[in-house]
Amino acid sequence: MPTLKQGDLIKDRDGDTRKVMEVYGTILFISYTNHHNRHCFTSDEETLKAEGYTWDTPAWEPAMNEKYWCVGSCCDAICSNWDNDKNDHARKNFLGIYQSKELAEAALLEIRRKLGK
Repeated sequence: MPTLKQGDLIKDRDGDTRKVMEVYGTILFISYTNHHNRHCFTSDEETLKAEGYTWDTPAWEPAMNEKYWCVGSCCDAICSNWDNDKNDHARKNFLGIYQSKELAEAALLEIRRKLGK
């Protein structure tokens, strides 16, 4: 099934946006660039990617009491449970939260690489 849903915006190589008007199975109905309420063409995600279209995927957020991983203050991957409190949101907004220890460790490696460590 597509990750795109009705109402999502996609960008072409020139930065122009189009809107996903409808989704039927794997088929996406895409709008014109300057008329988001008019159908232009149909496609699927694989073809859109091959043609250079991009889109943002929604950030994952755990359910209440669900386990998540983040980069801790000692530069290690730590595990916590989502309570939807200020600490959870601070972790999410600062260095991000992840669904697995491996993803948190990969993010930490990328941070170290960018810092030249």
